[in-house]
Amino acid sequence: MVSSAITPKRTIAVLIGVAVIAVAAFAVVRSGVFEPETVQGAIPGPGSSSPSASASASPSATPAPEPSASPTTPEQIKAKNIADAKARLTEYYETTAQVANNGYKDWADKLLPFWGNPDIWGPTGDAFEQLASEGRYTTGSAEVVSSEVTDYKPNENGFESVALTACVDFSRVKNFDKNGDLIARQAGAPSRYIFSYLIRHQGPETAWTVNTETPHPEKAC
Repeated sequence: MVSSAITPKRTIAVLIGVAVIAVAAFAVVRSGVFEPETVQGAIPGPGSSSPSASASASPSATPAPEPSASPTTPEQIKAKNIADAKARLTEYYETTAQVANNGYKDWADKLLPFWGNPDIWGPTGDAFEQLASEGRYTTGSAEVVSSEVTDYKPNENGFESVALTACVDFSRVKNFDKNGDLIARQAGAPSRYIFSYLIRHQGPETAWTVNTETPHPEKAC
């Protein structure tokens, strides 16, 4: 299977991994545990608490566009799948920035199609609902500076998977409260560091989704 889709029609299948996406306040690592509420423009990690708001929406199926290329050899298919997975991750960060810059109001419509695991869309939706209710917003956007393939599975339980290690730069992200006052980044907080991702293709004529995500704020890049 090969995917070049950018606007997804998703099929949830094997649910694996942990970690969630959310653009939160500002960044620090405490006692070796990633604290989502303290990370500016970054991402809550495993074991973190979520706001009390509940994300009731679920990703909806959307037809994917026709593939623009038709690779035939295993090498061509692998290269295209890796390129599509990397492009999807970049689009994911771009869309997250759009949502945060708009006060998180349209997070469900914009971001649910990117998530392939309820461990991501549930807690992250909760976080975005809370941020929207508080009137928070951001300016700027995070940038995927680079990404490297750490694993590739051409067919894992019927789905291709690409594992990536990405360097993400949050230095241009600024957070504001409902009054428009800047929420300052904590001194010494990391703004550019490593994330691990599993990007999975969700079936024929569908897009790639973010299935797991693990921040490594202790690893500068």
